[in-house]
Amino acid sequence: DENGKLISPAEFVPIFERNGFILKLDDYMLEEVSRLQAQWLSEGRKIVPISVNVSRAHFTREDLAEHIRDIVDKYNVPHKVIELELTESAFFDDKKVLLNTVKKLRDFGFIVSMDDFGAGYSSLNSLKELQLDVLKIDADFFRGVDVQERGLLIVSEVIDLAKKLNMKIVAEGIENREQVDFLASQECDLIQGYFFAKPMPIHEFEAKYKEG
Repeated sequence: DENGKLISPAEFVPIFERNGFILKLDDYMLEEVSRLQAQWLSEGRKIVPISVNVSRAHFTREDLAEHIRDIVDKYNVPHKVIELELTESAFFDDKKVLLNTVKKLRDFGFIVSMDDFGAGYSSLNSLKELQLDVLKIDADFFRGVDVQERGLLIVSEVIDLAKKLNMKIVAEGIENREQVDFLASQECDLIQGYFFAKPMPIHEFEAKYKEG
């Protein structure tokens, strides 16, 4: 905001989803990430994939894959360094458009991931029909009274399932060393959360990335 305070997406994204502005926000974020990746490439830096959310509302357009490709191609950024993140709720709309869009995006060379896996009720069905590259386990599996038993058992099985489907697995919302150690023992591919870092401005990210 005007005072330099970071505002949580949970505060404004629901409003943008209701008024339709989320479509412009999606495009803005994709454009900014592509611009940054192009800048870092021009500076000779090694770049890593960065996730960009594609909201459920965006899957109403049949040319979405081409629309995304055209934005990224303005900056001559390799498609493999852009990860397009969709939520499981997108599966409840036009399934045919969703399946076709995901297939085209992967054919274009983009990484496609499902965020908040397990937060809904059709997870396994969506995995059966959707060809994805990355599965992101919902943070709620690591919270609550049963986290040491039922939650971790489910996480372990989801990791095993993802590997059998040739997908990378990301655990979200990780906050302590015990969770990290458990996920490492289960050979989870990537871990993200406050244990490593909180959301930060770009200049802070650049400084941390330079540190390795």
